[in-house]
Amino acid sequence: MTRTSTTHHQRSPRSIARTAVTLGVAAVVLVGAAIGAAADASATETAEAADDVPSAVVTLGDSYSSGLGAGGYLDDCDRTPQAWNNLVFGNAVTDRTLLACSGAAIPDVAQQVQQLAAIPGAGDRLITVTVGGNDAGFADELVNCLVSFVSCTRREAELSALISGLHQPLVQLYDAVQAAAPGDEVIVGGYPMLVPDPAVRSDCPALTGLLSTSERQMIRRLGMLLNDVIDGAAAEAGVESASDEVAAVFDGHEACANAPGDWLYGLKISWTDSTEPTAPATASASPYRPQWDIVSSFVRDSFHPTVNGQAGYAVAFEEAWAAR
Repeated sequence: MTRTSTTHHQRSPRSIARTAVTLGVAAVVLVGAAIGAAADASATETAEAADDVPSAVVTLGDSYSSGLGAGGYLDDCDRTPQAWNNLVFGNAVTDRTLLACSGAAIPDVAQQVQQLAAIPGAGDRLITVTVGGNDAGFADELVNCLVSFVSCTRREAELSALISGLHQPLVQLYDAVQAAAPGDEVIVGGYPMLVPDPAVRSDCPALTGLLSTSERQMIRRLGMLLNDVIDGAAAEAGVESASDEVAAVFDGHEACANAPGDWLYGLKISWTDSTEPTAPATASASPYRPQWDIVSSFVRDSFHPTVNGQAGYAVAFEEAWAAR
């Protein structure tokens, strides 16, 4: 039998060193490429995040946009630096215009649209609108429910018909907003449910004794109907609606006990602060004040977002912007 011999070649130290250097360089190149790719991806994500905010925010509407409830009012429209308009998107947006005014109804917001048309920079802004609550008579009706000795539920059918009739006026308003701000993103906001479901949260010191269970249920039904009308009008006009986001953000934070977890005030007696403007003769005075007088003098902040509620509205509109 012939033995087959196998020759083993020994690699020289220089060859081993050369191979090690080559592998080391390759590893460095690969790691560097990976780090560079990660950095590029991070830079891209940062750029995309920076790009995914509007160039400016212009806010039209009523007291739910002016900031009523947050305090620190600057004028008779109850505009305040603590309004959610000044919070949405944080420091990423610095150009903000607050045109909303307490007591505004649809015809009044149509006047704000004229102001919007005069603001330069259309193209990549966010235009927001909250309106309908005053047209539905919610402010007056809540006062009626709070002070009346007779249940206000007797007016539900009448109020429902009034709310349903807002569809076409809202469509026309939303169309006018788009015409005044071509190329901008228009997102309209609904309203939170003002009071909690009695079946979920029945013990509400800021409501109990003032609103019966049936009245609270009616207020919720009317609120849902108003949001449905806003959604329908937004769909017909081709604009986005944030009513679902608003309702979801405020779920569990409705008016109840005026506690920190309640983002809407229940009954809150407000006395006029001597440092706040009261004279209606100023240039910034609300042109809608007559309708609002009884509410502002008795329960000015009641059923409006607290400071935490303003932050909640900002979150809801950011979510609606991201989902558009």
